[in-house]
Amino acid sequence: MPNPFLKTKLAIILFFFSLFVLTGCAFKDIDKSVFVAMIAIDKSEEEDKPYKITLKLYEPTGSFKETTQPGYSYLTQTGETLSEAIRVLQSASDKELEFGHSKLLIIGEELLKENRSKEILDFLLRRPDIQMISWIASGKPTAEEVIKIIPQGETAAYPELFNYFDHHGTTSQYIVTTYLFEFRRNMEERGIDTVVPIIKVSEEGTHFEINKSLVLADKKEPYELDSLNTGIYNMLAKETKHADFLIKRDDEHFIARIDTIKSKYKVNIKKSENIELELKVGLYGYISESKKPLLNRDLPKYNKLLKEEGEEVITEFISKMIEEGYDPLGFGIDYKGKVLHNRRMSDTEWEEAYKNAQINVKVTPGLKSTGSIQ
Repeated sequence: MPNPFLKTKLAIILFFFSLFVLTGCAFKDIDKSVFVAMIAIDKSEEEDKPYKITLKLYEPTGSFKETTQPGYSYLTQTGETLSEAIRVLQSASDKELEFGHSKLLIIGEELLKENRSKEILDFLLRRPDIQMISWIASGKPTAEEVIKIIPQGETAAYPELFNYFDHHGTTSQYIVTTYLFEFRRNMEERGIDTVVPIIKVSEEGTHFEINKSLVLADKKEPYELDSLNTGIYNMLAKETKHADFLIKRDDEHFIARIDTIKSKYKVNIKKSENIELELKVGLYGYISESKKPLLNRDLPKYNKLLKEEGEEVITEFISKMIEEGYDPLGFGIDYKGKVLHNRRMSDTEWEEAYKNAQINVKVTPGLKSTGSIQ
């Protein structure tokens, strides 16, 4: 029978021996690190090095209260791969590049047109120090130009671009917010196409214009949504909090300010290869502007006009997406969730059914008043 004392003694010896082979943590002092605020990925002009990466770095400061102007530095490098460009950039700084605080990833328009989204996505996902809750956007004309703009009034603590997407600053119906995890999910999933905002530098080069978006799908040319259709997409998919509707019908011309939006959409299967796209949208608010005096007793009439206008523009948006072969709302996913895998249409059959789908849009208007005029 083994001696219990001997077993205990052996365990203690093994424990102390293991302490000698343990390694310390790789912690570095904060003054040995530099934090990356944004990452820009563009197409390079070099054939053998197609990728161009630009990093926007926070400049160290003693106190944000004492710093009147934001301070940034930039590192730019081309490479055959994204990883190669990052490796070279690390040798250009005397401090460790920390990507954990990067909140915005911008991809140049030219790269997206070359259908390299999946290659870029693979790099971003494999790096453990890039957050999945980072925002992703398209830069126009280039991502590098976008991140190098410092608008007047920007603070040192928080880049102005972040205010557009964090829902704490502006709340525009034309600004799409897309997270990296959402971008990855929609690019990998069949049955839905991803939408990213377009960040454009103004002609004066002093501020940003963010009121359009791009629909991206594998092996397809990106499709640009104008301001109106970007707003419609936001209302249906993101349920944006506020929106303005221009009503110009029956000699009436007014703006409906929508402060509550409720949308539901689904696929109704009529036959094996005959489907209907059903959308129910509730628009509730008040009239914020008019070309002529309005009366509260005529609200039923104004609601009727809002219903007609809403159903028309939403139907046109869905029809255009079907015509171009895109599905940003995810009707394909809704279909797959309703049909057993062994009874579903093939991808080719679904594309044909989606192309010939019936569109049924029902808008419930809810204008409560003609506004306050005192």
